[in-house]
Amino acid sequence: MNPTRSILPEIQGLRAVAVALVVLFHVWPHAVPGGYVGVDVFFVISGYLITGLLARTALREGRISLVQFYSRRARRLLPAATVVLIVSLAGSLLFLPEARWEETATQIAASALYVQNWALAWLAVDYLGAENAASPVQHYWSLSIEEQFYFVWPLVMIAALAFARRLGFQVGRVFTIALAAISAASFAASMIITADEPARAYFVTHTRIWELALGGILALTIHRLSIGAAVRPLIAVAGFAAIVWSAFAYSPQTAFPGWAALVPTLGTVLVILAGDVRLGWWRWFEAKWLLYLGDRSYSIYLWHWPLITFYSVGSESIGPLDGIALIALTLILSHFSYQHIEQRYRHARAPIEWRPLGYGLASIAACVVASSMVQMFVAMQADAQVDLDDPRYPGPAALMSAVPSPDGVEFIPALAQLKRDLPVVYRQKCHQDQESAEPISCTLGDPNGSKTMVITGDSHAAQWVPALERIAAAQGWKLVTLTKSACAFSRVDVIKSGKPYPSCSEWRENAIRKIKEIGTDIVFTTQSRYGNIDRNAMAEGLRSVWRELTEAGVKVIAIHDTPWMPFEPGDCLAGDQDECLAPRAEVVAGDLFDYAASAIEGVRVVDLTDAICGKETCRAVVGNVIVWRDRHHMTATYAAALAPYLAEKAGLSFSAGESSSIVQNGAKQGDVLAAILKCGPVGSDIAFSRQVEIKVEDGTLLLRQGDWQQREKRFEVWTGTVEGSDVVIEGVYRQGAGGIKKINLTGKIASGEISLRGTRGPRTCTLKGELGESAPA
Repeated sequence: MNPTRSILPEIQGLRAVAVALVVLFHVWPHAVPGGYVGVDVFFVISGYLITGLLARTALREGRISLVQFYSRRARRLLPAATVVLIVSLAGSLLFLPEARWEETATQIAASALYVQNWALAWLAVDYLGAENAASPVQHYWSLSIEEQFYFVWPLVMIAALAFARRLGFQVGRVFTIALAAISAASFAASMIITADEPARAYFVTHTRIWELALGGILALTIHRLSIGAAVRPLIAVAGFAAIVWSAFAYSPQTAFPGWAALVPTLGTVLVILAGDVRLGWWRWFEAKWLLYLGDRSYSIYLWHWPLITFYSVGSESIGPLDGIALIALTLILSHFSYQHIEQRYRHARAPIEWRPLGYGLASIAACVVASSMVQMFVAMQADAQVDLDDPRYPGPAALMSAVPSPDGVEFIPALAQLKRDLPVVYRQKCHQDQESAEPISCTLGDPNGSKTMVITGDSHAAQWVPALERIAAAQGWKLVTLTKSACAFSRVDVIKSGKPYPSCSEWRENAIRKIKEIGTDIVFTTQSRYGNIDRNAMAEGLRSVWRELTEAGVKVIAIHDTPWMPFEPGDCLAGDQDECLAPRAEVVAGDLFDYAASAIEGVRVVDLTDAICGKETCRAVVGNVIVWRDRHHMTATYAAALAPYLAEKAGLSFSAGESSSIVQNGAKQGDVLAAILKCGPVGSDIAFSRQVEIKVEDGTLLLRQGDWQQREKRFEVWTGTVEGSDVVIEGVYRQGAGGIKKINLTGKIASGEISLRGTRGPRTCTLKGELGESAPA
C-alpha cells in the first residue's frame, strides 16, 4: 500500500491495451470478437488504484475525507464526461433519425446520473426495448458502475475502519476481509445471474463489483508478495496473454461475465503484480505510444462510441478505411479533450474543495434538463393526433381501394414518436412481461357490451388491439386483452434465450381458463414466428388450444402473422424513403395457421397481408401512414386503420364513419351515389355525358373502373371525402394513349343530393346526382 513510484507504466500500458481492445471491438467486431474484455481490465485497474488510495489515506491520516475523495473524482471524471454527453445530445439531433431521439435523450440523462448500466439492464429484459438501436452514450454503462463504486467504496472503508478501531483489529486486515467478502458474494451473483439472465447480467452492478474488488484486494496485499526478478517477466507475459487470448477467443455469444470474466481479470492482476518489467534495454510497458494512449484512455473511451454511432446511421458496417478514419478522429478529439479538459480541471487549488462538487452537480443537472427538453418535444408531437378519417391519410385504403395518397404530406405517426405509437395495453400495463404467469387483462370497447371478444397471444397479437378496439366499439361489444411477451398461444414448450420458458406455459393455461370463465364469444389470436420449434409440433399445439376453445362454444379467428421487415423503419425513413421496402415473398409469414386449421372445425383463418403489402413489395409507409414501429410490429395508427378490413375478413360489421359527414348526409355502407358526369369539349374532342355509380365504403365515396389495380390499360379511380356539406373528389384515369391524368371535383351534398364542378384532365366537368340504386335519366 506504500507507493514507491509516482508513475506506473504497467498501469498505463494496461489502460492502452484495454481501450485499444474496446475500440477495435466496436469498429471491427468480427476482427476482435471479445474486445469487450477491455472494460474488465479497466475495472480491475480502478479497484486497484482507488482502494490503494483510500487505504493509504486511512493509514496515514487515520481517517478518510469524503469531501476530498468525491471532489477529486469530480474533477477527474465529470468535465470530459459532461462535454461528451452534451456533444452526443447535439449530435443525436443532427445525425440520428427522429425515431431514436427520445430513447437517446433518456439514456443521456441516465448516463449523467450514472445509472446507465441499470437503464441498459432494463432494456435488455424489456421486450419493447430489446431491439432498440444502440445510443451514442451506451458505453457509459461501465463508467456508471465505476461511479457507483467510487460513491460506495469509501463508505465501506470508513465503516471497516471504524469497526477495526472499535474491536482493536488491524486496519489492513479488516479492509482485506471486507473486500474479499464483497468480492465472493458478487462473484457468486455473477455466476448465477449470468447463467439465468445473461443479457441483464452483463450490465448490473452486483455481477461486476467483484472485478473492482479483485483489484482492491491486490492493492491491499501486493506489498506482502515478493516475486523474483526472473519470474516477473513470465508472470507479465502470462497475464498479457490471458487478456489477449480472451479478446480473440470470446465473442458476444460468450456467457459473460460469470466464469469467463476470470481470464481477463486475473490476467490484469498478473500484469500489475509483475510490475515494471525490464529485460535489458527492453522495458515492458514503457513504449511512448503505450504511455500516450494510456494517458488518454479515458478520453478515447468517451469519444470513440458516439463517433461510431453517428457514422453507423448511414452504414451497415465499417470498412477498413472508414474504421481507420474513425480511429484517427477519435485520437484527435481525445488529445484535445485530454489537454484542454481533463488536465485543466484535474488538479485542486486547495486540499479540500467544495466547488468541484457543486460544479459537478450543476453539470449533471444541465445534462438532465437538456435531455428532458428533447423528451418533452417528442411528447408534444405524440399528443398531436390525426383523425383516421382525414383524407390525407388513406392508409390501407391506398392498397385495398386504390385511394390516392396526396403528395407533400408529413407521414403519421411522426418519426420522433414512432416508438411511442403503441397499443394501449402497454400504457395500461396489461400486457404481461416475460416473468409472470398471471393472466392480466384490459377491458376495452364497450365494457357493458352484450358480447365478449378476446385477443390473445404474444406481442404480435397485442399489435392488433387498436383495430379490435375500434371493431368492438362499432359492434357494441366488450374486448378483453390477454397477451404476453414472446409467448405462443400453443401447447408447445417455448424457449427463451436458449432456455425453458415455464411462465409461458403456465400463463397460457391460465389464459385459456379465463377465456372460458368470462363467457367469451370470439377469440382472435396470432403469434410471431418461433423458428426453433418444429412446424408439426407447433401446429398440433395450436390445434390442442383451438379445439378446447371451440368445444367450449368459443369461435376462434386466427390472424396470419404480419411480415418481418429487413430494416429498422425509423432509421430507413430518415433517409431515402423510396428504399424502405422489401420483396413481399421474402418477408411474409408461412401458412402455419392454415395448416393447423385444416385439421380442426370451427376455426377461421384470416390474412390481412394484402392490406399491409402490395402485390410485389411491402413498404414502410402505405397511404401516408407509417406501417411499422420496428422491424416486425405495426404502429398503433396503422393497426387501427386496418379495423374495417379485419372486421370484413372476420365476418363482422364495421362502420368507420358513424360520425363521418357522408353518413350524416344520408349514406350508409354499401350505398350507391348515382350521378351524371358532364364534361365540356377540349380541342377537337366534343363534349360528353355519361352515368357513373359511386359506392359508399368506410365513410368515403369510391369509384373503380377498368384496370384500376395495374393501371396499364384503361381505368378510372375516384375517391371522395365529405366534411360537413363540402365534398371533394380526387382521382386518376387513363384513356387512350395520353397517359394517366388527374380528376378534381368539388361541391356540396345535402339531403343525399350532390352537385360538383371541376376538371377531368383538360376538360371542365360537372357531376350531379343523388343516393339511389341507379343513375337518373
